[in-house]
Amino acid sequence: MKFGKTFESLLTSEWQKQYMNYNELKAIIMRAVDDAPEEGGLNISAIREYYQEFEAFFLNTCHQELTRVNDFFNYKQAEARRKLATLNYQLMRTGTAAGSANSRNQQQETNPKPPTANKLRLAMREFYLSLIMMQNYQTLNNTGFRKICKKYDKYLKSDAALAWYERFVLGASFTVSSELDRMIVTVEDLYTQYLAKGDRFKAMESLRVPPLGQPTPLIHLFFSGLSMGLFLVGFIMCLLVYFCLDLTPEFRSIFISLFRGPISGVIFGLYLAINVNIWQKVGINHVLIFELERRDAVCGVKALEMACFLGYFCSLNVLLYLLYNEFYMDNPYMIPLVEVAVVAVIVLNPIHILFYSARIWLLRVTGRMLLAPFFFVQFADFWLADQWCSVVTCFVDHYRLVRFYVRYLLGWPSAFDFGADYAVAIIRCLPPWIRLWQSLRRYRDSSSRSADYLINAFKYTLSIIVVIFSTVQMETSGNYKSVFQNPWTWVYLTSALISSFYSLAWDMLKDFGLFREWKGENLFLRDQLVYPKWFYYFVIVENTLLRFVWLLEFAMVYQNVLASHTGTTLASFCEMTRRFLWNFLRLENEHLNNCGQFRATRDIFITRVNSEEELLLESMMDESEKAGKEHLDKKYF
Repeated sequence: MKFGKTFESLLTSEWQKQYMNYNELKAIIMRAVDDAPEEGGLNISAIREYYQEFEAFFLNTCHQELTRVNDFFNYKQAEARRKLATLNYQLMRTGTAAGSANSRNQQQETNPKPPTANKLRLAMREFYLSLIMMQNYQTLNNTGFRKICKKYDKYLKSDAALAWYERFVLGASFTVSSELDRMIVTVEDLYTQYLAKGDRFKAMESLRVPPLGQPTPLIHLFFSGLSMGLFLVGFIMCLLVYFCLDLTPEFRSIFISLFRGPISGVIFGLYLAINVNIWQKVGINHVLIFELERRDAVCGVKALEMACFLGYFCSLNVLLYLLYNEFYMDNPYMIPLVEVAVVAVIVLNPIHILFYSARIWLLRVTGRMLLAPFFFVQFADFWLADQWCSVVTCFVDHYRLVRFYVRYLLGWPSAFDFGADYAVAIIRCLPPWIRLWQSLRRYRDSSSRSADYLINAFKYTLSIIVVIFSTVQMETSGNYKSVFQNPWTWVYLTSALISSFYSLAWDMLKDFGLFREWKGENLFLRDQLVYPKWFYYFVIVENTLLRFVWLLEFAMVYQNVLASHTGTTLASFCEMTRRFLWNFLRLENEHLNNCGQFRATRDIFITRVNSEEELLLESMMDESEKAGKEHLDKKYF
């Protein structure tokens, strides 16, 4: 692999604009070589003047790049110096508090409660990761400057660039500073002493950072491809059997009622796996955005492996249900229960197997989401609640599935009645209700008290109102000869239209961050784009159409073109597809926000310090600076 591609694959995406621009400098050299005058066409003095002017221009450009790299490194190193002093102080506080009850009581009277050991572990591990990223920043930029200078001398037949490199780059603080190495060793020693009980091996196992550019293990690639192939074959077989068999309308209706929920879950899981793979490919740091543990986060290939396996298992259950006579089964109705039970066991399994960290993360985020008013709302919390808004039909179907099995096992005659009840309306209201409380909690916790949170809360209030009016409309429809004679139909349609337009505007302006540019190449978009430009225009059109797909469903069901359950199924799959594409632009917008703040690691907040402790921290920082002062005080360029 050429160095330019290696360079781009190893850089920290949130700091991308702070790295030296290797590819641009390389392009400058190539253009200069192509535009160089031929030796026979001009006199020697003109040729010499051309190369001298280009040399001055190129080295000046390199100097600007070096200044930018060095300034950013010094900024991040100063930030790291303060973080290290704060963590060191909190570790000492925690160690002192753990060693003496009297000290602990006295400390609680004068200072806030020290952070827990678990929180300090998370903070130390994340800080250690940030130091390794800075070390990688050092290495990549140093190598980049060396490579580009060698390339210049090679193509221009000169030694000026290498001399510049030895004079300025090798003397820059980001290359000669040993303070970063000392901070890395200090973190390792502190973690060993305070958090690993003196066991350095255990400390290094906990602090370890996955190698940059580490390829996906071949075993996961193999099983991912295998499960994908099996799922595709099973999916095609299910379609052939469903449409080729002479099934009665009643059998088809029961089949859809029993399997639509599990099938929806599988499809949405595949959508999310595709999301993760594309985020990785384009450099969107979903691991940071979702506050995942980088050391054992599930990569895109593993996510696809898990989703395809569940999809294959679902297809086997569908085939077994459709062909139950051929398998000499008297009762096929227990088959969907087996799938739901297996998935529940996999998700809730406490053993450290089958993507344990991902399952625990999902359960933890779900718990925080359900208790939204009582916890600080993180990105993963409201992102998951938004996903719930799009798969609410899947939750309703699983409720009906549970209701069916309760009635069926008790022998009730109403077991096969899959109609809606008031519990369905409550389930449909649950996701927007959670998002409403999350928005209010974010407004309460924000220092700016931005009105955007209240505007977003009103969007979900409208969604709840739509559910209420649609429920009333369905309950009263039997009292009228025509749907449009029912006044509640018009109330429902009006509220749904207002909610759809409101949600569409929020999608475009806030979630996607589009319509920032009204002229130029990125018309109706924004200045920074991660995906191809056509994709944004496609999502604008797609998101607009699918926001109003319920209108098409309403019209086709009213005209008896589609059965009610078929229309609901198509609308549900359209909404999941809309959310699938929404995820790309929503995370891109969050990623660009992290890039603007140079935020490349998780923020693990620990106890605030008071004014007296600030003075102590400053003295600790001064002591850490003295060891490397002979390097930091030098002026190199």
